[in-house]
Amino acid sequence: MSFILAIQLNDSIIVASDNKKVTINLKGELNFSNESICKIFPWKNGMITGTGEYFVISRAVSIFNNIEGLAPEYLSDCLEISRRFREYEIGKDYFQVAHTKLMYSVYTENGAQLYRVESFESNYNYQVSKAEPMDITIWLFNPTVETIAVNLKALYDDLKDRSYFKNNTEWVSYYIERIAPIFKKQSQQDWLMSQSFDIFFQSKDGFIYDQIPNI
Repeated sequence: MSFILAIQLNDSIIVASDNKKVTINLKGELNFSNESICKIFPWKNGMITGTGEYFVISRAVSIFNNIEGLAPEYLSDCLEISRRFREYEIGKDYFQVAHTKLMYSVYTENGAQLYRVESFESNYNYQVSKAEPMDITIWLFNPTVETIAVNLKALYDDLKDRSYFKNNTEWVSYYIERIAPIFKKQSQQDWLMSQSFDIFFQSKDGFIYDQIPNI
């Protein structure tokens, strides 16, 4: 699983994801790798990320990127195909596989927009939903968020559009300063995530990507 924090502003988006690799082997056991991986994948119009089982996410993104001209709305189909392949490999009824979901961004006239691809039903009827302006999405495995509740509220109360800042350096620094403690604190509660994270900023003028060790 992954810890993802995504912010939809009026004119831009920010997505941060931990970089701990957790997969399921053929015996159904969780494998933990010392290798740090990036869970934010590029595509021509923004980024794609997800939470759940890494192989399901990465294969869905690979299917999508290898079909030229495919609209992002078809990511739900790519996710279903990838999930079915994974179930064929290791079997069904694995929580990480069953609850894998995706998030992607696109450029818009006003800046950038986030969309979520997820299922709320046992029949895997994936739905695509649009993030609302000035909204924070948190995807996590461990539902205990008491240790970061104050940080999340402060982040929400202090949300500011890209246009508020003089330059990208100010924009990026402002949000990293507020997001870093959230990853550090939550990683102490959730052994399936790292305190280090990757972060992606996107506005109408382009995108910025950075890796934060968070030591």
